[in-house]
Amino acid sequence: MNEKWKWEDLRVFIAVARAGGLSMATQTTGLSAPTLGRRILALERALEMELFHRSQDGYTPTTAGYELLEIAEGVENEAAKVDRWRDRTQPSRKIRIAVGFWTGLFLAHKLSELRPKDGKADLVLITGIGEMDLQRRQANIGLRNRRPERLGLAGQRLVRVEFSIYGDKDYVETHPAAKARRRFWDCDWLTIFHDGPKPPSAAWLDTHLERDAVLTCNSPAALMAALTTGTGLAVLPCFIGDASPRLVRCSEPIAELAHDQWLVSHDEDRHEPHITDVIRSIADLIRRHRRLFEGGAVASPAQG
Repeated sequence: MNEKWKWEDLRVFIAVARAGGLSMATQTTGLSAPTLGRRILALERALEMELFHRSQDGYTPTTAGYELLEIAEGVENEAAKVDRWRDRTQPSRKIRIAVGFWTGLFLAHKLSELRPKDGKADLVLITGIGEMDLQRRQANIGLRNRRPERLGLAGQRLVRVEFSIYGDKDYVETHPAAKARRRFWDCDWLTIFHDGPKPPSAAWLDTHLERDAVLTCNSPAALMAALTTGTGLAVLPCFIGDASPRLVRCSEPIAELAHDQWLVSHDEDRHEPHITDVIRSIADLIRRHRRLFEGGAVASPAQG
């Protein structure tokens, strides 16, 4: 063997084998398809064998690939046991919460309300579009836009999440088109991107815009900084847009982007007292702000 294989490349291999291809694996790893492809090639060079049959339909493991997958999943399960043992024995336990960008921004402002009252657990907020695998304990708790379907996961529906178009007060005042259909060709726009599949709000905007966005960034904080200083318009979840004193809602909620918010956890982990406390705190927090999430915190504009 000319090169030493890396555990991180083995984790990528597992994700691609389970997903059946690079595109779908971007959703669980948070890595781009080209990066995944390079990591798979590196592992194949290190092991000196082909692990996948590649075709237009995706990646199918070879015989050697299936054998490696069985071994790798066993190693992954043992590694998860080490993580759980560490969490149980540490004086301060780590509770990993996997959320999307915007929900992460909302929770970050409310962390003092989520930490267990006994102070014996610390929170790790993992934000981004890549979906962490709760079944294999990559995270303890997740907030997702769909009901969990895999065995071993438990979920509870929290609220309906609505999206709308927003702009800074000064920008909207000087751009009357912001509250009319002309906004798609008369106004400046901001949008967000990341490695992997395009966020639904960005994909929706692509189908409506008649001009290029003046700013595209991969940071919600950067987008909000530009938006609240009058750079243009953006599509936001209502729980972000309506909560900002600088922003004005410029449209009715966008039906195509609305989705249910689900709180998901491993069916066994959710009975751990420190995890149970955080699950309850997150659920209570979001339900207390139901009107904000569902777009009912402010009156909708007449136009849009």
